[in-house]
Formats: sequence, structure tokens, C-alpha cells
Amino acid sequence: MQFTYESYTAMLKHLHTKGYHFKNYYSWEETDRSVIVRHDIDYSLEKAVHLSEIEKSAFPEGVQATYFVLVSTNFYNIHSRTSKEQIRQIIDNGGIIGLHFDETQYDISSEREMQKYVCEEAAILSAAAGTKIDVVSMHRPSEKFLSAEMAFPGMVNSYSGTYFKSMKYLSDSRRHWRENVDEIIADGLYPRLHILTHPFWYMKGLEVSMKDTLRTAILQASLHCYDNLNSNFRDLDLELGRSEIEQVIYKTSD
Repeated sequence: MQFTYESYTAMLKHLHTKGYHFKNYYSWEETDRSVIVRHDIDYSLEKAVHLSEIEKSAFPEGVQATYFVLVSTNFYNIHSRTSKEQIRQIIDNGGIIGLHFDETQYDISSEREMQKYVCEEAAILSAAAGTKIDVVSMHRPSEKFLSAEMAFPGMVNSYSGTYFKSMKYLSDSRRHWRENVDEIIADGLYPRLHILTHPFWYMKGLEVSMKDTLRTAILQASLHCYDNLNSNFRDLDLELGRSEIEQVIYKTSD
């Protein structure tokens, strides 16, 4: 499967054709054949919005994909107006918001502390997103966490053994499918699928390399930085025009 919006759309339609029903972490047992679609938003809410728009366009009745949002990150601010609008777009497109928790942001010495911080971040995200947060996934989970099978009050732990032992788990972590997802869907041998994607890797058109994907993201971030600065710095264009930044970017990307 390629890392393009077209390929992602094809995967959704393939799942539907093979009789899989799109379900979430609370409803996956309602049908004989179900798939949980999960997205970890590590770097870009904007990219996540694009995937949610694809899902809504392909299946107006809803994919019920769960979008896991970071609270502790340097890549986006869930309290900014832009981020809140993007999260609302995801919800309006049928997405479910969950907490993406990064344990490396804390000095955690016990399971009780982990539960405390997860619950605190869930409350923060719930207030910012205006929706109940009742499912959590871990960002770069440690072996200690994975082996602990932790429970969180009032929340589903997406890393619970249930979602790996009772379901076939497929992931594109680090932009690499460790198994052929298209073949697994086509074979239909697994009645339950749990599919994780990272919106950051997907784009429109022909697939490009990981290096080019990363380079494009970093260069585009420069323009986002300029636009944000322009919103807060009077007459920025008199000192430095956006076109000057674009010239450097396009020259660098040649």
C-alpha cells in the first residue's frame, strides 16, 4: 500500500467490499467482521483533517476512525484557535477524538502516576476539543508500559492485549507496513482488524520517498512559521516578504 490519499481511499473501499464494518473501540464486537481504524497525530493536525475528509467523502455514513491527539507536544497547540477548528473538523467529518499520551514528558515511577497523568491530559483535551475523551493510545510506548497491561479509569487502553490478541493489528509506523495490508484484507482470513496509520506520511498524487516527505514537511513548516509570525508582527512583509522565504524553499528543494 502506498502512502497517498488515493491509496488510503482504495484501502477503505477494499475493506468495505470484503465485508468489514467500520467500528470503534466500544462497538467492534457488534458485528462478525469489523475493523478499527486508528490515526496517531504525531506532527500535523492539518494532515489528519485531510484523512477525515477522505473518510467522509468515501463513506458519508461514517468510518468511525479514532484520531489520537497529543496534549504534550511541540508540533501543535490544542488550545490555539486553529487547532480547535481542525479538531472540530475531524469530529464533524465523523472522527472520534482520543488521547495520544507521551510518557516521556513526565518522570513516571509507578502505574498510579501514569494513570494520574493520563487522566489529567484526557481532561485537558476534553475541554479543548469539547468532547468526551474515553480512549487512549501511547506515543512511542516503552516496553515497561506495553508489558504492564495498564488500565485507566473510564478509558479504553488501545494497547490492551484485547486489540492485539483478538484482532489482527496492522501499522504503518515509521512509514513502513510490516505486512502487506492489501493482501491481508483481500484474503479475509481475519474477522477483526485493527489498523493504525499516521496521517503525516500521506499526500496527494504519486508516492515519494521518506526523505522527500520529511523535506517537504520541514520546508512547509517554514511557511507556516512565517504565516504565524505575520499574524503577530505588524508589517512583517515590509521587513521580509513571504516570497523571499518561498524562493529559498524552492531553491533548496530543487
